[in-house]
Amino acid sequence: MSRLAFVMIGLIVLLSAGWPARADEIRLMNGDRLTGEIIRMEKGFLVVKTAYADKVRVIWEQVACVASDRDLKLVMENGEVFIGRAICPDGGKIQITSPEIGQTAELPLTDLKAINPSPPPPAITYKASVTGGGNTTSGNTDTTTAYFSGSFEARSRRHRFTVGGKYNYGETDDEITARNALGTAKYDFFLTDRLYTYAQSLFERDDFQDLNLRSTLGLGLGYQIFDTKRTSLFIEAGVSYFNEDYDVAKDNHYASARESMGLNFQIMPDRIKFFHLHELYYSLEESDSYYFRSEQGFRFLIFGNFFATLQVDYNFNRQPAPGRRNYDANTIFGLTYEHTF
Repeated sequence: MSRLAFVMIGLIVLLSAGWPARADEIRLMNGDRLTGEIIRMEKGFLVVKTAYADKVRVIWEQVACVASDRDLKLVMENGEVFIGRAICPDGGKIQITSPEIGQTAELPLTDLKAINPSPPPPAITYKASVTGGGNTTSGNTDTTTAYFSGSFEARSRRHRFTVGGKYNYGETDDEITARNALGTAKYDFFLTDRLYTYAQSLFERDDFQDLNLRSTLGLGLGYQIFDTKRTSLFIEAGVSYFNEDYDVAKDNHYASARESMGLNFQIMPDRIKFFHLHELYYSLEESDSYYFRSEQGFRFLIFGNFFATLQVDYNFNRQPAPGRRNYDANTIFGLTYEHTF
C-alpha cells in the first residue's frame, strides 16, 4: 500500500474520532443531561431516541431546556409555529433560529405546547368488514349452508355512525332448516373524548322462531373505555322500545332497559384478534321477560386484509313463541375481509 493511502486512511480515522456525533441534548431540572434524537413532545411527555435505550419518555415538567442540531417544529400554546434549530439558554427558555423569522427567538418553555407533533388524524375515518362462510354436501344427504355478514363505521371526533347486517341460511334434502336475518343501525354523539349519547335500532327476522320482525328503538349513554388500534372497549346503558311481531303467536312489546358491551382486542397485533359484542333488553313491565344476543370469536390473519374467522352467535329469549326453544346458537367458520380508510 502506498504512503499516500496510509495518510488518507489516517486522516479519515482522525477526523472520525475528532468529529462529534450529531445528537440533540436535553437538560433536566436535576442537572442530568440526555443526548439522542428528539422525536416529539406532546401531551406532557418528551420522546427521545437514544443509542443505549431506544425511545425514552421524559416528563416535560422535568425538562430545563433542549438543544438540537437539526430543525424542530415548535408549536406554541397561542398557535404560533416556529421551525428551526434550538439553542439551550438558561432560565427555563428555549432559543430557536428560524428561517421563517430570519433571527433567533427566545421563548419560555411554559408557552411551548408541542415539538414535532404527530400529524392530526383524518377528519373522518371509515372501517368496513365483510364475512362469508358456508358449505355443501351431497350423497346420502344433500345439505347447503350459507352465512354472510357485514359492518360499516364512519367516525369523526364527535360523531360515530355504525350499520351492520347478517344473513344465515340452511337446507337439508331441499327442505329449509335455517333462515334468519338481522340488521342494526346506531349513531353516537361524543360529549367528551369518551362519554357519548347514542340512538340505536335493531331489526331481526327468523322463520324458525315464528318471528316476522323483532325491532328495537332506543336512547342512552355510552362510555368508550379504550379506543386504540389494539384495544377497543365500550359499555352502554339506556332504554328501548322492544317489539316482537310473530306470525302465529301473540305479539309482544314492552319498554325495556338496555345494556351493551363491545370489545375488540388484538392478541397478536394485526395477526390474531378477539371480538365480542352483546346486548341485553330487560322488560321494565314484566320481571321475567328479557332478550339477550351476542356474537364473539377469533380472527386469524391469512394474508393482507383477509382473516379466517371462528365465530359463535348466541341468542336467548326468555319468552319465545309457543313450541319454540328459547335459545339459538350458531357456529360460523368463514373468511373475513377488513379495511380501514
